[in-house]
Amino acid sequence: MLGRNEDALIAKLKAHPQVARLVRTVGALPKMVDDKLLSKYAVDAPALYVAPGTFSVRDDVLVLAFEVACVVKNVASNAAARKGDAKDVGCDQLMTFAVRALHGQRIGDASWALTQGEMVDDSVFDAAGLTVMSLRFESTAIALDTAIDPAELDDFEHFHADFDIPPHESAAERDKWLQEPPNYTQSAPDAQMDVQLPGPTP
Repeated sequence: MLGRNEDALIAKLKAHPQVARLVRTVGALPKMVDDKLLSKYAVDAPALYVAPGTFSVRDDVLVLAFEVACVVKNVASNAAARKGDAKDVGCDQLMTFAVRALHGQRIGDASWALTQGEMVDDSVFDAAGLTVMSLRFESTAIALDTAIDPAELDDFEHFHADFDIPPHESAAERDKWLQEPPNYTQSAPDAQMDVQLPGPTP
């Protein structure tokens, strides 16, 4: 589910006209940050990256959450990278683009809302000449899929029935018939039926 919705959010960002026109890179964000990756971020900026999602369970429903990273190069200054200018897109503009593409939209399995955002204060990014803003989008509730998948069940090959004709035995006695092996010490079914079903077709 996380992977499916991550792909849907990335596709929605890519399809937004302002993103398509002004953002160089849109994609999934790797978890590891090293010098090689930082160099790639600098080349690919301005960029929107969707980080691997998380989920929580509230009252038996799923709520998904994804972080969207807005990454820009500090071309003129750190302040210009945050706010943008007439020449370069800043984090504020990337935030606006992401909100317009995702907030309040039905995407994948849910609708999405921006719930939090912050500038990422990280010396590693500063040293690489990058400014990064993190946006948190959360989904509306998604029902937990607890249905049994028929493909996971064994083949139905044998049917057994116990018949209890009035006057009926007590529920406690009938429960004994279901034991393995059945307990018929105090009572027994009035009739029984066993049907051997054909196995799967070879």
